Amino acid sequence: MQDTRQQILEILKRKGEVTVQELSKELALTSVTVRHHLEILRSEGYITDPEVRRSSRPGRPRYVYRLTSTAADLFPTNYSGLANALLDALNKELTPEKREELLEVVGQQMAAGAGELPKNHEKRLDQIIAYIKQLGFVARWERDAEGQYHILVCNCPYHYVAQFHPETCKIDEVMLSELTGANLIRTEGRASEEAFCKYQVVW
Repeated sequence: MQDTRQQILEILKRKGEVTVQELSKELALTSVTVRHHLEILRSEGYITDPEVRRSSRPGRPRYVYRLTSTAADLFPTNYSGLANALLDALNKELTPEKREELLEVVGQQMAAGAGELPKNHEKRLDQIIAYIKQLGFVARWERDAEGQYHILVCNCPYHYVAQFHPETCKIDEVMLSELTGANLIRTEGRASEEAFCKYQVVW
């Protein structure tokens, strides 16, 4: 990303909201230049449309800009580190049976987010793939020459965590089983070893 636009995003992250005039002063740029960069960021979905800042002082209204939720992905995070720490703590505090039960509940809750799914197998698979893509998976389904259905996960969003905690693969298995309403047989891969997994769907 262009340096000036990166600076604008960092200022917005720090302050919460800013006007063109405030950005112009902090960046030592003209208002016209600032508005140009803001318009690009707005078109990319990183900042909101300008909103009027209420003021008791007379004069022309000032407009403020804020970050959108999409912009959060542009800043460093440590979700994997947090997940690993939480799983380490759970492994120390819970019995294997309780851990298994907890992971199953997580998988069921993730599946519940998809809502009502069609009964037709292929339409159901289409909606399942669309849903898990929203969760960060790169996935697709296919039907082989024998008429068997398969789900291929080409990128697991918590592959890094699964390398240290392979038990998290249980979440995927439960979620996909709940979503399909079928038995799943893992035929290739494991998230703890590689970011590719293939499941046969047995209705």
